[in-house]
Amino acid sequence: MDPKFFNFSRKGDYRLHLPVEVVERAGLSDNLQPLSVQNMTWDIEVYEMKTELNGGTLRYAVDGWRKFMVDNQLEFGHMLHFTYVTSKKKIVLNDVTSI
Repeated sequence: MDPKFFNFSRKGDYRLHLPVEVVERAGLSDNLQPLSVQNMTWDIEVYEMKTELNGGTLRYAVDGWRKFMVDNQLEFGHMLHFTYVTSKKKIVLNDVTSI
């Protein structure tokens, strides 16, 4: 499968929640595999995934996302554009824009 662009939603300060369909399609839901994230300077960090219930709805959160935000000088109001690379099981930050 070619790298695919996904929309990620960030709810609250310094938290990243991935849509369930993205997690399932990427195969990350199997035993909650860690997620590799590459920033725009090619540094890769590995983050644990965890499940949360929100009003009875399952969602997946990236544990430690605050560190990624701080390390990359990201803040509320930035829109992050990622590509998911299936063969590497990682997301790559391609661009950051302000909204």
